[in-house]
Amino acid sequence: MQRSARTILERLVRIPSPTGEERAAAEAFAGWCADAGLEVVLQEVAPGRPNVIARWKGGGGPHLLLTGHLDTVPVGEGWTRDPFGAEVEGRRLYGRGACDMKGGLAAMLGAIVDLQRRGEEPAGDVTVAAVVGEEEDSAGTRALVAQGMHADRAVLAEPTSMQLVISNRGLLNFRVVVKGASAHASAPALGRNAVTAAAAIVLELESIADELTRRPHPQFGPPSLTVGTIHGGTRPYVVPDRCEIEVDRRINPGETAEKVLGELETAIALTRRRLPWLEADVIAGPDYLPFETPHDHGLVRSMTTAMTEAGIPRQISAWRAASDAGFLVHGAGIPCVLFGPGDIEQAAHRPDEWIDLDDLDTAQRVFEHVLLSREPAQEVADGSVSQ
Repeated sequence: MQRSARTILERLVRIPSPTGEERAAAEAFAGWCADAGLEVVLQEVAPGRPNVIARWKGGGGPHLLLTGHLDTVPVGEGWTRDPFGAEVEGRRLYGRGACDMKGGLAAMLGAIVDLQRRGEEPAGDVTVAAVVGEEEDSAGTRALVAQGMHADRAVLAEPTSMQLVISNRGLLNFRVVVKGASAHASAPALGRNAVTAAAAIVLELESIADELTRRPHPQFGPPSLTVGTIHGGTRPYVVPDRCEIEVDRRINPGETAEKVLGELETAIALTRRRLPWLEADVIAGPDYLPFETPHDHGLVRSMTTAMTEAGIPRQISAWRAASDAGFLVHGAGIPCVLFGPGDIEQAAHRPDEWIDLDDLDTAQRVFEHVLLSREPAQEVADGSVSQ
């Protein structure tokens, strides 16, 4: 195979891999890893949906995990280019997944192939994990952790605009199902109105949201709680016996999933004081925990040194969005940072998705320097949030 991130990316973009249909891309990526002399295993997450786990033995330095996701969002409408054409115009390559995040995977594998071409070995063992399902429920990374992934440090190649992200917020979603009793609207006292009960819960949640504004994080500001949907009732002349609300809770480093669930249960308990008949079930959705890796951690030093050696500024930042990093940090105890080519705000999940090829090449160089770095392993990332 040709030894460049660009060639790998072109091939990946030409293989459609929307969430749930990742097999073809996984098998191709596994083949390229095998061609590079890596030990490759396909980890079946669901039928037809394997993670790719490839290993390269190195020296006695820290074991480094390089990871990213194979799946993309659907193509959608509004494209003016072939979403699987990997067309290049100027210094941009276009295609679904080019930015989010096949570019990061290509830069990682390109770095390994180029080091091998030059006869160099990594400072420590290297594991490359190309996972499925990140765009929906992170099934791939969850499986990676559940099956006992071990490493001293990890780099997740999200499109960070070539900045080093050392922390991000988390996300918890909940559905609250309120059950009442139906009756004819001419005699509402004979029923139990699930919609008005749900509305009372919403008001209690709004009070909690107000309280959260007084608990700012130095990097992210205050956490947030948003009631995003409410659905209930069938007809205006029927007392509704069921109503559902959906809640989005953005959590900061230092907060726990248990604490957030406790807030929700408190809102329900306060509502029950007014409505003793209240019956409400809480159904938790996928949890994305926040993480925060200290500035002085060896991984951060290794990455910033590599950025300097590759000729880019040492820009350190944080993401307000969630990522798979929390699973690695809290589920597997692996300190993690985010770094990769691509502009998530300007290019990802849009028609005519693109990536800057100069950034792609530079990212490959950064990963080459990191693979050779002998920065010693150090303390684990901040464990202020745990499962």
